Amino acid sequence: MFTSENMSDPASRIRGYYMAHCLSKSGIKTEVLFYEYMKGSVVKKLAHITEDCFNKIKAASKSGKDTLIYIQRGINSQLAVFSLFFSFYSKYILRKRVVYDIDDALFLQGPMRAHVVNGLIKFSDAVIVGGHELFSYAQKYNKRTFIIPTSVELQPYSVHRTNYEKCVKLGFIGSTSTTHYLTLLINPLAELAKQCDFELVIMSASSAAEYQLFESLFEKFRKNGVKVKLISWSIANESVCLKNINIGLAPLFDTAWEKYKCAFKVINYMASGIPTAASAVGEQSCVIQDGYNGFLCKNDAEWFRKLKTLVEDEALRKEMGLAARKTVEEHYSCQKNAQVLANILTQL
Repeated sequence: MFTSENMSDPASRIRGYYMAHCLSKSGIKTEVLFYEYMKGSVVKKLAHITEDCFNKIKAASKSGKDTLIYIQRGINSQLAVFSLFFSFYSKYILRKRVVYDIDDALFLQGPMRAHVVNGLIKFSDAVIVGGHELFSYAQKYNKRTFIIPTSVELQPYSVHRTNYEKCVKLGFIGSTSTTHYLTLLINPLAELAKQCDFELVIMSASSAAEYQLFESLFEKFRKNGVKVKLISWSIANESVCLKNINIGLAPLFDTAWEKYKCAFKVINYMASGIPTAASAVGEQSCVIQDGYNGFLCKNDAEWFRKLKTLVEDEALRKEMGLAARKTVEEHYSCQKNAQVLANILTQL
């Protein structure tokens, strides 16, 4: 398995390393090769990318005759065309079966990227996608397309919630690339702060310097009476944060890019038994059944009304949280979906 980033990247970590671990438990011997990002001049970066690509070609060439080449997003995050070359070389020179895994609308990132992604989809013996909109897109180019949702390993997740007598914790766990979605909640949370006591817990950057990029956004919340707590992201901190928040937040803009996103943020909360309020956009509308295992919100009024209901009703939070956990156990566990993927790969 080849991924475009190291363990710090969510897609590489979850759809790459974690899924490979579960595949190994299913009896498929798996080796993961990450791309390690390098800082420096353009010349140094290009030399590093070239060396990395050569090493992966060498690894593929030395692999056994029954080896599948599994490309998760790409073989590096810097030059997409290398992934297309690697795919072509693996299939037509090495005569390997090639599988391409995609979980974002990378084809929307310009004509060159679209050409590369569409080529990878066409060349592959099977295409694995993370959601229904991606499935519809990929099927236009390759009928051997399968949905494997971005899934979680359930064992580390705890459904225990810390009880707060007064202050409910609204949590947003994401990345620096998703923090700007919180702008959708400025007005709803400002109204909510007038009537309810809560704290907005944000974990979306690994350092104070990264959080500083969004200080103007955080200040808008504070000026409207919203208590904001920033926590540095790490795998360990994320686990602790999930145990201590009472409501998950998953706002999304309603644009072409978000339509194809795979809803892992929602699944991450739900695995920990956290009721989630989410924008009714893309795959989130497939994961959440409004009013049963979470709430879907279409505008400021719905965000305010549904969050107010969750903040004020502890029993409903518990009920929705348990339903959310059950949903993940049935449809979004890495263990179950790795077995589905293992069956697809075995057929190849």
